[in-house]
Amino acid sequence: MEAIAQEKTEKKEKESNEVSKYDRANAEYLMIDAQKFYLLEDYERAIAFLEQSLEVDKNNHAAYFKLGEIYLIQRKYDKGLKSIKKAQEIKPDNKFYYILAAQLHKSQSNLQAAASEYELMLKNSTDYREYILDIADVYVGLGNYDRAIKMLELTEEKYNSPHKFTTQKKELLLQAGKKKEALDMLKKLTEDFPTNESYKLEYADLLASTGQKTEAADILKSTNTSTSSNFLLINLKLEEGDFEAAKPMISEIMTNKEADLSSKLELMTNLSAAGLDKISLSFLDQQQKTLYSIYPNDVEVIKTGEKVYSALAEKASPENKSAYESQVLTALNQLKDLNPSDYEVWNQLLTKAYNQKSWESLLTNSEDALSYFPNQGLFYYYYGNAQLYSSKGDKEEANSAFDQALKLARNDEALASKIRTKKLEFALEEGNVKEIEEYIPPKTTSGKVDDGAVQMFLRYLNANSDQEIIEGLNKSLDRLVKEYPSDSDLFHVKAKVLFQLGRFAEAKQLIENFLKQKSANITGGLLEVYGDNLYMLNQIDAAVEQWKKAKNTGNTSDKIDQKIADKKYY
Repeated sequence: MEAIAQEKTEKKEKESNEVSKYDRANAEYLMIDAQKFYLLEDYERAIAFLEQSLEVDKNNHAAYFKLGEIYLIQRKYDKGLKSIKKAQEIKPDNKFYYILAAQLHKSQSNLQAAASEYELMLKNSTDYREYILDIADVYVGLGNYDRAIKMLELTEEKYNSPHKFTTQKKELLLQAGKKKEALDMLKKLTEDFPTNESYKLEYADLLASTGQKTEAADILKSTNTSTSSNFLLINLKLEEGDFEAAKPMISEIMTNKEADLSSKLELMTNLSAAGLDKISLSFLDQQQKTLYSIYPNDVEVIKTGEKVYSALAEKASPENKSAYESQVLTALNQLKDLNPSDYEVWNQLLTKAYNQKSWESLLTNSEDALSYFPNQGLFYYYYGNAQLYSSKGDKEEANSAFDQALKLARNDEALASKIRTKKLEFALEEGNVKEIEEYIPPKTTSGKVDDGAVQMFLRYLNANSDQEIIEGLNKSLDRLVKEYPSDSDLFHVKAKVLFQLGRFAEAKQLIENFLKQKSANITGGLLEVYGDNLYMLNQIDAAVEQWKKAKNTGNTSDKIDQKIADKKYY
């Protein structure tokens, strides 16, 4: 009797768990409504319909999956995991349920749990091959390189593509610290597939990176000549310092129109960065001209040319330097013609012309640059200098350009300091005491007055003796020496001013107070002026002693030897 009663109970429970066709259809309609609101991104209403669907059919695994997707979007990861686990229980062979669970775990930075979900997918489902690389990525993130390699091998097996991920497996072995295993794997592949050039290149590259350069070179020599093997062999020869052996291969690569251009440009950049003792400048010049002839208007080739010739100009002898500098300007001019809206090219072009004192070129190009970039204070500064020093120069126009540059350079302390120095130079030349005070350099964050201003002060003091202007300059310098108590160059200027005003004892005291600081940046110029003031105070031996110290320190006037020899101020 008990057995019959239990059988009736189980039958009743089974019937209660079964869903009628009508209820199943109703659950599906509710799913359709949920999907509609899901697509409209009205997730709360979508959730409401999904929950209604589950009330009708509690085994609706698709509804649990959709809830998991929504909770992933809403970043409610725990709720999402609870939903997708229900879906997995109902239908454990659906790969997408494990993939979503893994995504939820990854969103919580729980890679170990994500890996477990992927492993369940491999165990319970099929047709998952397009997701195996995702599993490999997770294992890489966990540092489990052995398992990551297994996933790559499984992908090769599922796609029937043996050794497709050789490079990736090599990298994983190296990350795992298994360098020998990586070498053994590649060696075996070269032996099993002797005609496969890519395996040989991989093997040679790894041999070279592990210091086995001779073995790597032997492998490369055994390959059919290819641009890839040539690039590797060139790099090996250069690393060995055998530039002569690399030269013919470099020439062959550069003239080969089929060779990869980006690799050529990278090679040229590396060659130009090599030490002067390792490279022939004329050879590099020849190779760059070869590239110009093959790719006459290629922007990347011209950009590389600018870098190459800049490097050559730095290394060249004085007689060859100007020719390389000219090539730099030519490249920059080509680049700005090809793309006149490229600010960086204009900036480089004007800066090079300014540094090379190519005033005519600077005048033309700075005018053009300002037509494209009218709000650049630096370009007005260059234009002002060009107006000042070129053959068609206009001092009034230069002054106006510096005024505009200063307005635009308010947030650029270094540039503003240079412009103020130019304005100060004008003020000194014109004897404008008011503007001298206005353009005396303000306090900066560098802890030093602009070097250009210092040199300009010294040039003026050596060439002029207008006591009124020098007195005005002295008052302005009083402020600066308080703001820059450790600036040796500034104290040099201040002492020179006092010397010009005949206040020798005051200058002597100023310098001695500065020397008591035991500053590490005492200049020869300051010590020379110290000696000059001592001489004027009739302390001849002390003056000569300071002149000798100044000479040993450096950066003195061209009269220092005469002063020491004659024990006399000149």
